[in-house]
Amino acid sequence: MDKQFIAQQEIETFTRTAFQKKPYLFEKVDASGLLCWDDINYLLEKDILDYPRIRLANDSNPAIRGYRGFVSYTLSVTGEKSPHVNRYNLLKSLQSGSTLIIDRCQAYFENVRKVTDYLSSQLRCRSTANLYCAWSSTPSFGLHFDNHDVIAVQIEGAKLWDIHAPTHPYPLLSDKSFDFTPPAGEPMMTLRIEPGQAVYLPAGYWHNVRTEGERSLHISFPVIRPRKLDVIKTVLDSLARYPELREPVAFSSSASDNASLQMMLTECLKEIDIDLWESAIIQDCMQQRYVKFNLPDIRTRDVRN
Repeated sequence: MDKQFIAQQEIETFTRTAFQKKPYLFEKVDASGLLCWDDINYLLEKDILDYPRIRLANDSNPAIRGYRGFVSYTLSVTGEKSPHVNRYNLLKSLQSGSTLIIDRCQAYFENVRKVTDYLSSQLRCRSTANLYCAWSSTPSFGLHFDNHDVIAVQIEGAKLWDIHAPTHPYPLLSDKSFDFTPPAGEPMMTLRIEPGQAVYLPAGYWHNVRTEGERSLHISFPVIRPRKLDVIKTVLDSLARYPELREPVAFSSSASDNASLQMMLTECLKEIDIDLWESAIIQDCMQQRYVKFNLPDIRTRDVRN
């Protein structure tokens, strides 16, 4: 993955015309070196995946989402419990139309991690990666929306994406599509995504995805950026440094007390630099919250001047 994942000219066009606004089709992405079936087979054989990091989805059988019977557990000679992907049970579920999903797969595939870093840099976001393997035209989730933006990269096979306009624009991360009524009628567009292509959907766009052909392999990259609400919440948290605002509400409230509070809020907010706060929260989002290690060096450094 030394080559650029998306050509610079196209990423500039995308951010200028579609990002956080509307669906977008990337006609050409460099997905050739992301991963292959041998990589997936090797990962499944390593006995390090556990439910729900590895899970199944099948729109015709919603109960499969909570099914964990394809993961069994064995005890080592020292009595330690370790997960083991049960080959028979997993293949049986896949043959019945279920989709195999491995969440946050960038932790296992270095080239996938490089793409999350690339997206983080280009889109000033936090990004992870979820792997989807399907052998059936049965949708994984049916008609639903995601509460974050997503870029889905097709690696093998083809997917049909039926896309509907949002009914709840800009959903929060706490919003789940099953709490909302799906849109009726025909989709606003249907896209056929082939290997080397990708589709971008902003949060809130309803979609139903189904496999065309014998099998499909694609990676979905969530794109998470701060909301204006996040900036406001951060600003409000910063007001805690003022003792006047930490003071309890008066036991016997009066118009003069409320007027004084209003004046204090106005004066405090005058000191807030929204541009500075927004820049800081975006930088924090891009940090990916990785914990960095520097082994074999186990010393701590005193960074005080």
